[in-house]
Amino acid sequence: MAIKLKTVQKHNPLDKDAPSKFYANAVHEKKVNLADISKKVSKRCSFREADVLGVLTQTLVIFVEEVSEGTIVSLGDLGSFYVNVASEGAESAEKLTPGMVKGCRLIYKPSKELRKQLRLVDVSIPSAS
Repeated sequence: MAIKLKTVQKHNPLDKDAPSKFYANAVHEKKVNLADISKKVSKRCSFREADVLGVLTQTLVIFVEEVSEGTIVSLGDLGSFYVNVASEGAESAEKLTPGMVKGCRLIYKPSKELRKQLRLVDVSIPSAS
């Protein structure tokens, strides 16, 4: 299965006089949620859909708890997730305060296996008509 792409024209915000260029953007035609995933998993194993949904729901609860505590959460071949923070700079370590933290971001690092698989994905760019 190939990932569908669309062509998007973008201007360089740093150089207003530069000519526009065209870039590929992925087209996302659908979205799956936990209920959809539960149905698909239950069709591939002996667990009932409700049981799978319960396990996935609790996995997400634990995931949020763990990353909120600063734990790196590894989900096997999917990859790892961890929290990173951005802060203002301080003149010394003693002068750095929690109030200088601008915010937190969730960082995702795909596994080596997933990165390998993503390099093999087919893409199709529609022809300009």
